Amino acid sequence: MRDFISLEGCWRLIGAGGDRSCPELLRVVHCRNCEVLTRAAEAFLERPSPAGYAEFFTRIVAEPPRPAVEEVSVVLFRLGQEWMAIDTAVFCEVADLRPVHRIAHRVGTLVSGLVNIRGQLHLCVALDRLLEIPLHAGPAAESRKRERLAVIGTRAETWVFAVSEVHGVHRFAASSLEAAPATLPASLSAITRGVFPWGERRAAYLNAAELQLALRKVAG
Repeated sequence: MRDFISLEGCWRLIGAGGDRSCPELLRVVHCRNCEVLTRAAEAFLERPSPAGYAEFFTRIVAEPPRPAVEEVSVVLFRLGQEWMAIDTAVFCEVADLRPVHRIAHRVGTLVSGLVNIRGQLHLCVALDRLLEIPLHAGPAAESRKRERLAVIGTRAETWVFAVSEVHGVHRFAASSLEAAPATLPASLSAITRGVFPWGERRAAYLNAAELQLALRKVAG
């Protein structure tokens, strides 16, 4: 029998990983069943550790675990010039603009009318007027290109309102939330938990429960 230990990496040359010309394959079927590979693996595991190996991993094990960062998942959208966010859990979907059917005796109120979303009629409210934020900023044609309908709520109630733009889902560290600045419109500030950095901007994190309460009052 040939001494295959002298062939460095014989399993790669003539074994299962090579041209399979090794006569021992008839007996062991695969190199992982061969004592040559077993002895090579033992020698590899028993080799001396490189300099500084133990000290390196000792420092890693000794380091205290880093605290987990609590993140908040929100959907970012823009209303006029104001970027704001609401919990992903209450944001149902984004829809293209479509006709809003006015409700008798509700003209001039914050209720724009009824809108058809997936075959069901939902109240459409003027969130821009509720929060005292101009919806259209800049040329009207340009500002309406990204305008969408946002649908929020639960199984019990659903609300629809127009927004200038929807960015999508975003996560931010809960610890990065700051107090709402005094420059926010009073109506927006009343339902804002705080603001968080988003690139070079600041986005207002809305209190979903307070927003829905304000929408109920509008509908009532």
